Amino acid sequence: KGKTTQNGGEKDMKRRFLALSLAAAIAAGTLAGCGSGNKKSASGDDDTLVVWTLAADLEDFAKHYEEETGTKVDVTVIAPADYPTKINTTLGSRNKDVDIIVGEPQMLMDFYDAGFFADLSEFDGQASEKLVDYVYEAGKDEDGVLRALSYQVTPGSVIYRRDLAKEVFGTDDPAVIGEKFSSYDSIVETAKQLDAAGYSIFGDTGAMRWFANADEAWVKDGKLQMTDSRLEYMDAAVELYQNKYVAFATEWSAAWYASMAGELPKNDTSGEATNETTQVFSYVMPSWGALVIRDNAKDNKGNFGVAKGICSFFGGGTFIGVNEFSDNQEEAKKFVEFCTLNEDVAQWWLEESDGDNVAIKSVLEANKDYENPSFGNQKTYAFFAEEASAVDYSLITRYDTAIGDAFGQAIESIQKGEKDKETALKDFYLEVQSVYPEIEVPTV
Repeated sequence: KGKTTQNGGEKDMKRRFLALSLAAAIAAGTLAGCGSGNKKSASGDDDTLVVWTLAADLEDFAKHYEEETGTKVDVTVIAPADYPTKINTTLGSRNKDVDIIVGEPQMLMDFYDAGFFADLSEFDGQASEKLVDYVYEAGKDEDGVLRALSYQVTPGSVIYRRDLAKEVFGTDDPAVIGEKFSSYDSIVETAKQLDAAGYSIFGDTGAMRWFANADEAWVKDGKLQMTDSRLEYMDAAVELYQNKYVAFATEWSAAWYASMAGELPKNDTSGEATNETTQVFSYVMPSWGALVIRDNAKDNKGNFGVAKGICSFFGGGTFIGVNEFSDNQEEAKKFVEFCTLNEDVAQWWLEESDGDNVAIKSVLEANKDYENPSFGNQKTYAFFAEEASAVDYSLITRYDTAIGDAFGQAIESIQKGEKDKETALKDFYLEVQSVYPEIEVPTV
């Protein structure tokens, strides 16, 4: 993972895909001959399902599928940063040798537009009935045709330290803690209380970026939506930063990981350690973040809870589809169905993964009373099922990554004193319009 501040360390997707289009054009000459003759896996076997994925999870699914069906599955795991380029350059030349491909939500719309994902409409009835709503919606292209399915849901939460909550607030009740993160004003007030006790509310202010789509999509009817909520986010991020209410331990840094286990030196705004120490109270992350924290908590394992924040959100997730150009689509579709729509497989994965949240509603319901020892015996499956059901997928657009990155940069420029708020907003609008000329931006 890369350095994460306001924008999550994610690359500008618009520019990335412009670059990928050029790369695809260049590579087409060398890849045009691919796909002819009999398909072989990396091991040289004929008639093997070939999977390209950015999630190693599918290696486990492949082994399970082989055990259940006898069909061989060859999985290649590609680094997420390289995956879009690999897919664009390979499938841009209509390569037949890959049967199953995947995508994260921010990639899917571009992949759908490129024609890489085959029609999965035969599973539409099952998917709409079995899967959490936002997963079903994310798997459809702009015409409503089902193209991809996922085995997991990745709803978000505020993950907090129960011991520090009891010390500072007198309770670790998730409902009470959720109220303290229910608005930007309450977050700032909570940060002040924690600071007075010697603690930091977040590793860095970018933790709040997950709430940026709290009430409106970034783009609606061709217009950029700068809502009051987003302006409140900007103001809160600046206040937390300038008052040193955060630990200045950016996401995915060594200090950030260390904070999950307890005390760490408190950095200054430049990221350099000071003579002070602090402990990080909370992290705002999708459900997979709970697993990251669990696995790095050391003696703090069991000492966390999950609570609702300003809004219900999700982040990431692996969506599986079939290569439109594959000659083995029927078997590939069976694999997709096996991974995403089979209740027995979902229960297997919930146990095998030791904490992933599956997308089949009935399986989440069946596990709602499970008390998670890593989170103070909280019923986390029930919590995340409720949050997943509350996600409003209509707030998600193809522009979110690039615009979110630019907005994060605008916030950072104010935090560091490089620009005032008016100038930062003006430059943000200009940046959006330069990348997306079709979007109407506000005037300053």
